[in-house]
Amino acid sequence: MARQGIVYHGGGSSNAGCRQKRQEMRAAYKEYEDSYINGYADALEDMRRWQWERRQQERERQARRWYFLKQRALGAAVLVFTVLAVWILESDATIALITVPLGLALIFSKKKLVVNDYYFETEERQAGND
Repeated sequence: MARQGIVYHGGGSSNAGCRQKRQEMRAAYKEYEDSYINGYADALEDMRRWQWERRQQERERQARRWYFLKQRALGAAVLVFTVLAVWILESDATIALITVPLGLALIFSKKKLVVNDYYFETEERQAGND
């Protein structure tokens, strides 16, 4: 007997079967929904981790740039000091034997020559990776 779109199966035992099927379908949907939510949460976590790593790399790159900029500025200051010292010492350029190569090395070197906090931080990181 069918009335208003509802199908009646007759006995009470068959309604229990339908109820069980609905519960199974709900459980399957709930599992699908949970999987979707967990996948979305994992994707968000991966994105945040990637963004954090990207910002960290950018900070390290910026710190390296500042370090070498300071090193070059120090090299230029040493050369200026050399010129002033030679002028003050009335053309005695003995000091230039040490300061000119030092200043040029500080300006043109791609190695870390100035020992400061950044130098120790990077050396500790490299020692930890080895």
